[in-house]
Amino acid sequence: MKRNLYLLFFFFVNLSYAQNWQLVWEDNFNGSVLDSSKWKHEIGTGSQYGLWGWGNGELQFYQSQNTTVNNGIATIAVKEEPNGIVDSWGNTSYYSSSKLTTKGIFDFQYGKVEAKIKSIDGEGFWPAFWMLPSDGSWPCDGEIDIMEQWGNNHFTNSTTGAAHIGTCPFSQSTHFYQNFSMYINSGSYADNFHTYSITWSPDTIRWYVDGNEIFHVTPSSYFSIPSQNTWPFNSNQWYLMINLAITQSGPNANTIFPNQIEVDYVRVYQENVTSITNTSLNQNIYPNPTNNYLLLEGYINRYRIFNTEGRLMLDDELYNNRIDISQLDGGMYLIELEDLFGIKVIKKMVIN
Repeated sequence: MKRNLYLLFFFFVNLSYAQNWQLVWEDNFNGSVLDSSKWKHEIGTGSQYGLWGWGNGELQFYQSQNTTVNNGIATIAVKEEPNGIVDSWGNTSYYSSSKLTTKGIFDFQYGKVEAKIKSIDGEGFWPAFWMLPSDGSWPCDGEIDIMEQWGNNHFTNSTTGAAHIGTCPFSQSTHFYQNFSMYINSGSYADNFHTYSITWSPDTIRWYVDGNEIFHVTPSSYFSIPSQNTWPFNSNQWYLMINLAITQSGPNANTIFPNQIEVDYVRVYQENVTSITNTSLNQNIYPNPTNNYLLLEGYINRYRIFNTEGRLMLDDELYNNRIDISQLDGGMYLIELEDLFGIKVIKKMVIN
């Protein structure tokens, strides 16, 4: 068996990694109702969780009937409620909307996340496409905002994204976030559909608008990571949310009701690390085959080792060009090497 593995190794050694996103979850909103196998509704004002206005003083009451699906589009409508809707604390909301979440249905760690959304104009409107960790606490376990927009008296010409960290329970003095603002050249993000996405990998989150990279964060983006030993975005499984809120300051006389956002699709991809292409030989790992350790040549910043099924076995920064692999079973593996510029190559390796 080992002889066959050695032959297979020498056949494949001249290989490098080509990033290949594999679709693992999607909703194209086909049919006439929201797919309950993919989404569920949050209901109310957050009072059932001890939150006032979902923790932000928001003015809307979330209900399922404000979401409709038709012709491949999910629509979240925001409406005035003249008679008011009473929450579990006895407070009355005079606006309704919807919040969709995959919590308890679908969660994941790392990958590419994208939605195609037609947004909204109007003072007080707050649409968002974002993520939280399953079974996590806020903000110590993090928050990733893929898209947030705030309406005003004029066009919605700015979109933002952010990554939040902090301590639990929440304290303003230990709550930190990094964010950006992306302005559209003319008109509004509500005029047409736009794509909002992130690529999320260990120690890095990158934001894209209409396919263009706008912003990124790493642990070094924060001058402090309070009361934690690790960056929270490398932990936990995370779920998706899309909602249309009304800010605490509310609408004004120019705000139009009813109004809506539209969602064309939501997709999640993860890397298929077994996708490889031919390239020239580059001798930068040895010995190979090996036993308990591996030495690397060149300017390598990070390494990841996968088994032949694509399962991640080891993932770490490289400090001294020596990797302890004694905990791995014998067999063939793929080792991905990443330099300081993010350029990756992948090699075949065999452990005796």
